Amino acid sequence: MDKKIGSAIIAFAVFILLLMKIDAYAVENVIQNGDFEDGQIGWAVAARGAAAMDFVIDDTQSVVGKKSARFEIKNVGGGGVHDLTLDCQTPISIKNGKTYTVDFWLKSEKDRTITIDFLMNHDPWTRAFQVENIPITAEWQVKFHTFKAVFGDNNMIFLFSFSKASNQNPKVTTWIDHVRFYQGEYEEENLSEKSKAVTPDGKLPLTYG
Repeated sequence: MDKKIGSAIIAFAVFILLLMKIDAYAVENVIQNGDFEDGQIGWAVAARGAAAMDFVIDDTQSVVGKKSARFEIKNVGGGGVHDLTLDCQTPISIKNGKTYTVDFWLKSEKDRTITIDFLMNHDPWTRAFQVENIPITAEWQVKFHTFKAVFGDNNMIFLFSFSKASNQNPKVTTWIDHVRFYQGEYEEENLSEKSKAVTPDGKLPLTYG
């Protein structure tokens, strides 16, 4: 075989393998601006009563890209799960019987927990899942939750709850980055060159509030 042809075949094979590797981690993320590279577009703080926090785009901390979201909590409110939340403004559709995953990266000034919630963004506000007391430390860590939908809906809302109702040390400053929501099982990414990545903590336990 001609050496040039042999080299070309090897190069093509390597290219195909690289494409397969890329495809293995490619998912269709339905969340708009999950990396916060476009600032606060697609996200909004919801606060009840006296609850309040500053939502800041931080260009000194990130997992993917150059930015992340930082939350400096001023008042956690009266204790309701939804007293102080970060709401994803992307309407999310789910189909009955399909499997979905949400994953995201977190860090905080010191140990605390956070809650995630996923429910209809309209009456009767039926919840698909709620996961409480997700641990956060001073190092970036990826967390994920996979679930099978038991109903279908075209206007679901995903949110992070900072409330003291279901979290420990809720006033601790927290960072969030690289939020993804997609159909299928959890797809691990190789972000070791872009962050202080650690191995996934595993599937989060499912609880209902």
